[in-house]
Amino acid sequence: MKKRTIEEEGEQMALPVIFQLITMMLLMAVGVILNRKKFLSESNAKGLSIILTRVAVPANMVILMQRPYSHEILVGFLKTCGGTFLMCSLGALMFYLVGRLMKMEFPELGLFSGGGVYSNVIFMGQPLIMAMYGEEGLIFCVAVMFTCNVFLFTVCSVLFAVGSGKRKTLGQMMKDAFVNLICISAVIGFFCFVKSITLPAPIYDALQFSANTTVCLSMIYIGTLLAAANVREIFKDKKVYVFSFFTLLVMPVITKFIGSLFLDGIALSVLVVLMGTPAAAALPSFAEIYNNDEKRASEYVFVSTIFSVVTLPLVAEFLCIGK
Repeated sequence: MKKRTIEEEGEQMALPVIFQLITMMLLMAVGVILNRKKFLSESNAKGLSIILTRVAVPANMVILMQRPYSHEILVGFLKTCGGTFLMCSLGALMFYLVGRLMKMEFPELGLFSGGGVYSNVIFMGQPLIMAMYGEEGLIFCVAVMFTCNVFLFTVCSVLFAVGSGKRKTLGQMMKDAFVNLICISAVIGFFCFVKSITLPAPIYDALQFSANTTVCLSMIYIGTLLAAANVREIFKDKKVYVFSFFTLLVMPVITKFIGSLFLDGIALSVLVVLMGTPAAAALPSFAEIYNNDEKRASEYVFVSTIFSVVTLPLVAEFLCIGK
């Protein structure tokens, strides 16, 4: 009886993920078609990315924190932030060691190590968490997004810059990590949550309308990236398979076991799912900033995104076992 219950729970978690992934794939297909028909060029796609990272996502982070204060949620939020930074750090170390075993050198090794933990938390993770756990899970999604953003502009920026000749000072890294719209919006949302501040209806509605565009625009943006990829050439390189395997399967597994030492329930499940999302769509742009291999970064994004259609439902089912 117990075994059947666990299997049923796994199916209950996996099915919403499968349905959500189908929806996201349809939106990606729209992006592919728009790109192939020349309606949405690469420069236009970058404009979509700017709208997402500077309008839709920040607005969404404030909206997600509009809820009554709860000490239990606050503790879970802070633990999730700490757990996210820990898992990103351990993940970067793991990718570094794997890259060394594959005879990689910097700057390629830096891209492999940093890109492995720079997951698509914002564009793919959020809709998946909404499908699996509803609004209750999204507040922990904000914690992961905030911490991943800080990790990106500190640790990952160092890894990407090694061997590329574009290192930043500590002051520049701290400014990039904390003085940006994603972090600022997370702080505003967190303050409103702790103080139980409810935004006026016009402001809330404006933010909500902006936030509602996140999933659609992000999937169309990813679709334009996939349309520009040389599929035959990409799948000949074993490195993209190794990258995808560790990103999509190994990371969520070790997150489950290590994270369970200090997290439980929905907070742990959210962290595991988000650590199992593919490489972030913004990875190529970030690699370009540091004179790293933008083409290689695009390959990591493409292959891991394709394989995630299979692995994310497996991760969702894995979450429910022993929960």
